[in-house]
Amino acid sequence: LIKLLLITLLLGTTLFAEIFHKPDFDPRLSIEQGSLEWWNHADNDSASAFNIGLLYDLKIKDYKLAELWYKQALNVNPKNLKALVNLGFIYHKHLDKPKKAEDLYQQRIKIEPNNPKLAIKYYKKAFDTGKIDAANNLGYLYDTILNDTKNAKEWYIKALKGKSLDAIKNLGRLYHYKLHDDVKSATYFIALIDNKYPKKKVITYLKTKWNLSDETIKQGYEAQLKSKIIPEKLKYRGGI
Repeated sequence: LIKLLLITLLLGTTLFAEIFHKPDFDPRLSIEQGSLEWWNHADNDSASAFNIGLLYDLKIKDYKLAELWYKQALNVNPKNLKALVNLGFIYHKHLDKPKKAEDLYQQRIKIEPNNPKLAIKYYKKAFDTGKIDAANNLGYLYDTILNDTKNAKEWYIKALKGKSLDAIKNLGRLYHYKLHDDVKSATYFIALIDNKYPKKKVITYLKTKWNLSDETIKQGYEAQLKSKIIPEKLKYRGGI
């Protein structure tokens, strides 16, 4: 659903104006070389605080402490885009293992976000600060958890305009599973050809998984070429 990457962003100012009470050094952090140095510098270095949050988030799985350190990263630097996105994801994601996207769309699995309002808040902050992928995260939250297809579509399109391939894929799923327009589904999936997947894999998926006819796929291909939403650089022009 969402890629969490280690990053160092070194801009400084204050957003939340929260007083940070730094916990004692947690021995669990020693699983990562350099964690003590991050802890020592986290009072005024956003990247160090973010790195500790990432450790708690991805390796230790202590999401309350991950939240604390991501917030500290934003206290120091409100333009730390990764901290904004990851904090949004903390409020978005279920604490169990990630679910398969197809299961979510077919509603075979029901999950609840920790705090959808806060997830939306931080995703929007990330998007407003320039993190285009946060728009795809927002679309996914509205789509698979809040079942708000209108907002899901709106945010996927914003992400797509930023050339997000995940947003193209998610729009295709949205149109197939919820909006029941398979020409549109094919339109977006065909744009994945040579950008994310080979042609054979995409066409086989549309035919075997979604049972789309050759005519529907052809119409999707033609609609993709004429689309005003899909960026020109992402359009597939190799024929079906």
